[in-house]
Amino acid sequence: MSIEAGKRVEKGAIRDALLDAASALMREQDTVEIGILDIAARASVNHGMIRYYFGSKEGMLLALLDRDVMHAIHQLEALFQLDVTPTERMRIHLSGIVDTYYRIPYLNRLIQAMVRDATPERVHHIAEELLKPIAGAQQRIIEEGIAKGEFRAVDPKLFYFNTIGSADGLYSNRFTLSAVFGGIPEANEALHERYRAQTVETLLAGLLR
Repeated sequence: MSIEAGKRVEKGAIRDALLDAASALMREQDTVEIGILDIAARASVNHGMIRYYFGSKEGMLLALLDRDVMHAIHQLEALFQLDVTPTERMRIHLSGIVDTYYRIPYLNRLIQAMVRDATPERVHHIAEELLKPIAGAQQRIIEEGIAKGEFRAVDPKLFYFNTIGSADGLYSNRFTLSAVFGGIPEANEALHERYRAQTVETLLAGLLR
């Protein structure tokens, strides 16, 4: 391996380590308000590496948001290659959305933080490149289902908010889960599987004719 290739590998490893560290801290601390010193310490690098690789903490968080959401978008691209009914496609899609919020419970809070007082360019990027593809894919499934007589007519925009609100609800409400429902500190795998099954079936019930 050449010296330059080695540098590229190292750079990618440090960059990924910083993103992984920020993600882990936001999950553990249940907040997007995390410090650069904590991020760097978790990644075992000097905090100056954040500025070096991302320009700023905000640049790093935007890169994390890109990585998190693009993973979901790539899954959607694969979903439309499947030869399945609209109902089954929607079931897979809804399951994937709930899985995403279980894996990334800070997602909605991070989006809000990234668009608050942001430049028009950043807002445009988040809306057009990250959020609209997901909302558009869901609308496409709904329209396919209506055309084939499997779904009743619903407003795709409102159903999108139904979906995101349901998917986000359990994982972003640790206090309610802990204080009201038996002292569970956060959703574990078993609870997540139960919640995913109930949420998907509840949302589908509002679609099916």
